Amino acid sequence: MKTIWLAILALALPCEQAFAWGQEGHSIVAELAEHRLDPPTLEKIRLLLKSEIPGATQDTNVSLASIASWADDYRAEHDETRNWHFVNIPLERGTYDPQVDCKPDPKNGECIINAIERNRVLLADCAKTPAERAQALKFLVHLIGDIHQPLHDTDHNDHGGNDVVVTFFGKNVKLHAIWDTDIIMHTVFAWGAHVTRLETTWFPGRDVTGLDAGSPVDWALEAHQFARETAYRIPDGSALEMNYYTTALPVVDRQLAVAGIRLAKYLKDTLKPTTTCP
Repeated sequence: MKTIWLAILALALPCEQAFAWGQEGHSIVAELAEHRLDPPTLEKIRLLLKSEIPGATQDTNVSLASIASWADDYRAEHDETRNWHFVNIPLERGTYDPQVDCKPDPKNGECIINAIERNRVLLADCAKTPAERAQALKFLVHLIGDIHQPLHDTDHNDHGGNDVVVTFFGKNVKLHAIWDTDIIMHTVFAWGAHVTRLETTWFPGRDVTGLDAGSPVDWALEAHQFARETAYRIPDGSALEMNYYTTALPVVDRQLAVAGIRLAKYLKDTLKPTTTCP
């Protein structure tokens, strides 16, 4: 039987999940997506983001990576978006029940699946102000990253792995943090270097046809399966060393890369009809 330590501190955690991927992972997803955007879509995005910068000029440069973690900062002061970052699909069920898994909370909002659709509609609506559409864009960049982190699509009565404390290469750490940040940082310390690594080792020669397809529900269920098959496959003793890392890293790489592909496609599809927006 697995001996999993429950951190005393974790008992004080609120019921929502912690931040997904961490700043590094979100920057990786956003940068990979930006590499795959066509010039017209990229120009629309830059105009929206620059509309929030006082004194921005034609030469002002703003990247998707620079705003990729904005939604986490926003959540800290806006409880109504707390539930936007995850969906609680029971680990052993493996199917999505919107009436149960995405039931809106009066205080903390709805789940990530509905939040993505809510912000897609806002971004596509030319009647909304540039500020409203820019905010929707920033949410989409972040949430499409979030939904690809397996522990943000899984309910195992442990706050998305935050109550599970293991050792990872000798360091006591929460399982959620391993998937957010530690696997990434154990591989390449800087997020930009991780982007380069994926662009030069994951993408070349790989058939990515069809990877940009599907809906947020499909993406959540896919990530949920990785939680079942990999994230929660914790060995006896809860010491996660090289074997766990070498099994988990391909999943992390795949989810970061696919999130970038899907984010680019989602933004292109959402912004394509908005040629008349101011």
